[in-house]
Amino acid sequence: MGDHRRRTLRQAESAGFEAVTARENGVLVGFVYGLPLSPRSTWWEGLQLARPGDFTVETGRRTFAVIDLAVLPSHRGRGLGRRLMGELLGSRPEERATLATDPGNPETQRMYERWGWNRVGLTPGAKGETLNAFDLYVIALRSTGEASSFR
Repeated sequence: MGDHRRRTLRQAESAGFEAVTARENGVLVGFVYGLPLSPRSTWWEGLQLARPGDFTVETGRRTFAVIDLAVLPSHRGRGLGRRLMGELLGSRPEERATLATDPGNPETQRMYERWGWNRVGLTPGAKGETLNAFDLYVIALRSTGEASSFR
C-alpha cells in the first residue's frame, strides 16, 4: 500500500490529473481518477496481441488513463460507477481512454465491456505492481476512425 500511496500522490501532481468523487451525507461512497499518458509512458510496454501501426504511440494528449475506480459495496449495482466514469471522461480532450483490469476478474471485465470498453490485450505488471499482468481496455472519447481497431 505504501508504494500505491506514493504513486497516487505523484500522479495527483501530474498535469491533466483529474478525479471525481461521490458522497452521500458527507461520506465518500465512490471515486474515479486518472491522467493523460505522457510520451514517455510505459503503459503499453509488453502488450500482447499486436495492434496496428502507431496504436501504442503517446503524445501526452492522445490517451487518458483511468487509474482507479471504486464504489463502496453498499452502493454498487445502481449505476454510480458508470456515472462517475462518465463524469470523468465526458469532457476530456483526449481521443481515447484506457484502463487496466485483473485478468482473473471476469465480472469487472464484463462490466467494462457493457459500458463500451474494448479489450486490446494483456500486458505484464511492472515491479511493485499489485498484479503480474493486466488486461488493457480502450474506449474512444472522440471520433477518430480508430475505434474499429480496438476490437
